[in-house]
Amino acid sequence: MPNMMKNLFSPFIRYLRQLGKLLRIRSLPGLLRKLMNDGFLRNVAVLASGTMISQVIVMATLPVLTRLYSPTEYGTYSMYLSIIGILLMVISFSYENAITLPEDDRTASNVLSLSLRICVGVSIASGIGIHILEEPLSAWLHESYLTHYYLFFIVSLFGAGFYQILNYWSIRKKYFKPLARTKYTQSLSQVSSQIGLSLFNLGPLGLIIGDIIGRFGGLLPQWRLWRRDVKSQAITSDWADLKESAYRYRRFPFLSMAAGLLNSVVLYVPTILLASFYGPQVAGWFALCQRILGSPMTLIMTSVRNVYLAESADSMINHPHRLYPLFRKTVRNVFLFGALVIFFIVAVGPYMFSFLFGEEWARSGSFIRILSIMYLSQFVANSVGSTIDVMERQDLHLYREIIRTALILGSLYFAWYTQQSVEVAIGLFSAASTLGYVLHLGLSWHSVRKYKGADSEGEASIGTSAEASTEASAELSLLGKERG
Repeated sequence: MPNMMKNLFSPFIRYLRQLGKLLRIRSLPGLLRKLMNDGFLRNVAVLASGTMISQVIVMATLPVLTRLYSPTEYGTYSMYLSIIGILLMVISFSYENAITLPEDDRTASNVLSLSLRICVGVSIASGIGIHILEEPLSAWLHESYLTHYYLFFIVSLFGAGFYQILNYWSIRKKYFKPLARTKYTQSLSQVSSQIGLSLFNLGPLGLIIGDIIGRFGGLLPQWRLWRRDVKSQAITSDWADLKESAYRYRRFPFLSMAAGLLNSVVLYVPTILLASFYGPQVAGWFALCQRILGSPMTLIMTSVRNVYLAESADSMINHPHRLYPLFRKTVRNVFLFGALVIFFIVAVGPYMFSFLFGEEWARSGSFIRILSIMYLSQFVANSVGSTIDVMERQDLHLYREIIRTALILGSLYFAWYTQQSVEVAIGLFSAASTLGYVLHLGLSWHSVRKYKGADSEGEASIGTSAEASTEASAELSLLGKERG
């Protein structure tokens, strides 16, 4: 038994010792120099700074918004955001995920141009579809006004889709500072518009219009960066180039889009189902909990993921032996940081809801603790989730999302069918989601483990370096030179 306990806790003790060494600051200037010399951490810090400012703006104005809009109005707005979130996963048929992969900027720009054209078509088609299905959607959602906003859906998808696609160009070129600035300009535009529009008593429409204004807040700077690079390199695209790019990266719409759509279902459909099963007010409480607990974690995770994507894509082409150490280091660091953030929010969050947001929002506080483990697992798994894309193992994405969708939707339908309370339903949802994220992390590890033997010392070994170079050349040929 003592040996069993020792084996069980030894990894945990080892991680605590590593954390202790990290926190033992003997020289602050020396620590800062070390951090600044670490390109990965420096880029994460740049993106995270914009993310933090953005989140401070949103969080600081939440107590104002919750007193200007009711839980029911916020629930309608959250359903709108959920529909937008689902459609954004198919806005360019997932071709934007391939923008960081080509060796040359010309091919990457062709993929980006293809993605933008698809985005325009999907935005218009989605708005028309919502208008045609207006009556059945209104009956199912128990919300008669939401589907009347189909024109707003088109505009919102257009702005959000373009911004999402252009982000990948900034990630490819490592324009992390301009990308960070767009984060807080979007948030500032959004919340100021939503507060101002509340004076006109527009209800949830004020929240929706403010969201659209915010989405366009960071679009123009990203567009200018791309067009500047296109002009400086004299990059041109014709239909033949677009067709070639579409065929070269055909796995993304066939596999990644299906996986992305399923991923959006498990992220956004729970809000819609809670509104349908328990009413828009419950969806509003759930949405506030997501904003308090999920948004800070998601935005920080996005910063880590974007830098990890840029570093891992570069390593895949030039230094494959660095992939597994990068994966392992990222997982360890985000887990330690995420656990600290979650502990703080869970400890103080539930007691502050009534004071900060008003008595009618107090029930959101009970959801915080139920969802905490789920958000920690999401934070860790999604930070390195792009590993599967870099390895071009989109089939793993699809398998994972099929299992996650069955687990999560099954848990909510079971709670509704057996007439469980809202808290029980959210508890089942949290447990199912945690299992899904653990599976996500396991599949990411599975896709990168072939580089486990080539550690950071591999560069000093001639045999290891030769093997890595051979494998990198093969992968490079597949990524950049395949012509169908």
